Amino acid sequence: MPASLSSAITAEIAPSILLDSRRALVHQTQGWMAVADLHYGYEVHRSRQGALLPHWGMGQCRATLLALLHDHRPHKLIIVGDIMDGSGSVAQTGAFLDNLRTYVPELILIEGNHDRSGLKKGWHLQKTHREEDFVFHHGHQGIAPPSLAEDLFGHHSQVIFITGHEHPAISLRDGAGMKLKLPALVQQRVCAEMQHWILPAFSPWAAGGEYRGEHENLATWACAPARIWKIA
Repeated sequence: MPASLSSAITAEIAPSILLDSRRALVHQTQGWMAVADLHYGYEVHRSRQGALLPHWGMGQCRATLLALLHDHRPHKLIIVGDIMDGSGSVAQTGAFLDNLRTYVPELILIEGNHDRSGLKKGWHLQKTHREEDFVFHHGHQGIAPPSLAEDLFGHHSQVIFITGHEHPAISLRDGAGMKLKLPALVQQRVCAEMQHWILPAFSPWAAGGEYRGEHENLATWACAPARIWKIA
């Protein structure tokens, strides 16, 4: 059953690991929280390309993330790539990160395919990050970068790769024309020594789509504002 912190709706998806309905993964004993695909400054970057969008996504992204930090009090916040949306939002993303790091002891930034050189000049973005048997990378270069897999499999009985990039979501239909799309977290078994978990996109602009991976699906968790469903 989901547990409640203050404004949090969570489900335990593995021992000591909570999925928060606000699209964050929290390890209670290791003390980290992970989110992916913020695409911060989406509306600013896209408006410079001619799109007419209301400037509400950045405020919602910031408010939701600060509420998550308040509720869970992680020691580390891991942003698993696509921190920004593009070069047009460098200034806004940098200011956002400057403010964010005052709320968490350690901020770990992983490079995604949307993260541009302007951001990397002011911030250290890692290709990968590891917390015991959990390895984080954005996912745009495959499930397990070869340089990592060989080393990790030689020393661990099981490795869980946590990525973003895919923006997984599910669509629910009632048979009478009603359709609801929800962001989702996907857990797959790649082999006996390896699982792959794909985080839901944190950006409120990311509609996402069904993820059809080639590996065995263990579970798909749909995130609604006040509920989490285990679909499979």
